[in-house]
Formats: sequence, C-alpha cells, structure tokens
Amino acid sequence: MRKVTFAVSVAGALLAAAAAIPGIAFVAGSPASSQVPKPSAGQHITTLNVVNVSCATCAPVVKAALSRIRGVIDVSVEERAGASATARVVHDPRLVAPSALAAAVTEVGFPASVAKQATLRTGDWAAATEQ
Repeated sequence: MRKVTFAVSVAGALLAAAAAIPGIAFVAGSPASSQVPKPSAGQHITTLNVVNVSCATCAPVVKAALSRIRGVIDVSVEERAGASATARVVHDPRLVAPSALAAAVTEVGFPASVAKQATLRTGDWAAATEQ
C-alpha cells in the first residue's frame, strides 16, 4: 500500500473522490512543516458571493482554489440555501486583488462576485470572524 499525503486545503475534494473508488484508503492531514500565518493589521478581508455550490464537494473545491493563491492567508466557505455560498478570504492586498479572488473561483466553475471588502486593523480579527 502506498501512502500519499495531501494538504488540508484539497483534502475535502479528494476525500469525496476517494470514497467513490473501492479499495482506496484516504487520510487527510497537513504537512508537518506547514505554518498558517495569522491574520494581522493591514490585511484585507474580502467576502465573495459564490453560486452553483450544490454538493458536498463544491465548498472544498472553492476553498482549495482560493487557498492556492499567493497572498491568501485564510479562507472559509459557508454554504447557504439555494445552491450558493459565501467565501470569506483574508489576504494581503499587495499580493492579490479582490477581483482576482473572484476570478479564481469562477475559473473552477463557480461564478463569484465581490460582495464586500474591509481592511483589518489591530484587534479586528476576532470581530471580523464573527460577521
């Protein structure tokens, strides 16, 4: 048996695919060396409206597409009623623009648009995650 390790950002989609193939064991995990930077002052939080999110593997695909972008610090995707979702992305505005985030999600088959943007200030992270 061969063991293959994938980053958590793609594990959801891979888990769903592996579950459909008999005889494949799949264990999701993070590489031991990966360090997730914490959001800090000056970074932006962009909220995207995403459509066509209609199955269990859709949200992980959206999250993976955003997580691969240079300058993205954190991603959360919340599914909503009516085959849509809200993606919240903390990113470095010097490295990636909100329109590029929406374009990346659209490229993987889920039309997205920028709903709102904000700049994090010192102490904002806790409040930003509760919105």
